Amino acid sequence: MASPSRLLPLLNELGPAPKNPHQGTPRREPSSVRRTSHLDMTWPGGLENDMHINAAARDLVTDTEANPRALADATLHVTVDRSRTLTSVTSKPNRDELRELVGTGGGSGYRSRLQSLVPDDLAQGTPLYFLLDDLPGVTLVGPFAWWLWRQGMAGYASRSQGSTARHMQDVCAGFRSDGLPIKQMIDGVDPPYNLVPALDLAQPDDPLAWHPIPEPPAASPMLRRRRLVDVVVVDGEVRVNSLFRDSMWSPERVEMVVHEYGLHATVDRETMRLSAISADPRVLPFQTCPAAAANVDLLLGEPMGSLRHRVRELVIGTDGCTHLNDALRALAEVPVLLDQLSAVGGPG
Repeated sequence: MASPSRLLPLLNELGPAPKNPHQGTPRREPSSVRRTSHLDMTWPGGLENDMHINAAARDLVTDTEANPRALADATLHVTVDRSRTLTSVTSKPNRDELRELVGTGGGSGYRSRLQSLVPDDLAQGTPLYFLLDDLPGVTLVGPFAWWLWRQGMAGYASRSQGSTARHMQDVCAGFRSDGLPIKQMIDGVDPPYNLVPALDLAQPDDPLAWHPIPEPPAASPMLRRRRLVDVVVVDGEVRVNSLFRDSMWSPERVEMVVHEYGLHATVDRETMRLSAISADPRVLPFQTCPAAAANVDLLLGEPMGSLRHRVRELVIGTDGCTHLNDALRALAEVPVLLDQLSAVGGPG
């Protein structure tokens, strides 16, 4: 049963929108497994044509002797029209069943269709499913990549205002009905966004810290989602650290962060239930957004494997944030990652 919404903090109690992007990536620890992914959204034919999503993910285990081994990976290419309808889907490993997604929407109902088409990937928590599950979020936010580009800004703004905004009231902490962003959008005004120059996530002395990620295109908009989930076993305790970043490039080729969170959790090794969790808002668009981070404790005690649907049941409306919820849901694969660690002789 969904929880009742918690009392919202008063607007005058909220601090400024955070401006603290991560720099670098935590070192890989012995007895750990790391999943990394990226999804790039581009428009080779311009904003009026299909959005192209090119994505990749990898699982890398570091054993007790600090030796790394890549255990699984996946790539995905999807095209989506302006209505968020999928026009093509190809993947590696190949899944013929995914062809049935073509012609269907990437928003409401997508995840139910996906689960019925590739139940084995869902059950096994594969890197491919990790990428496919991200499509509702990226098909929604992807066109924001045009916001910094003059020739596309008006077209993007026209799709974001007016009656559409009224349907977005109270869907998340950022668009709470008493907040300035939603009021401005209803009035047809594009609200000011807190965009922060990105710091480099690379780990120069560890080329395996991330899977290979291509350079952004030289002269066109792109929005990139990057994720990292680290699972480490220390003295019998399972520790989880996660990073989530949405960023885009300006015409001057400056990477600007739109959304960024860190997540820190511990998991009871015997029951595989969430025993502690905290969210760290690093960069968010509006002053109203960070309030959602205080509500992640709604998930305490939940089985890790069920988080993909439990987050959507428990952290709802103004209690949540679309991007934080996506980061939380991705922790459902922690049991799978622990099994991979165990398979190479670690303490998973």
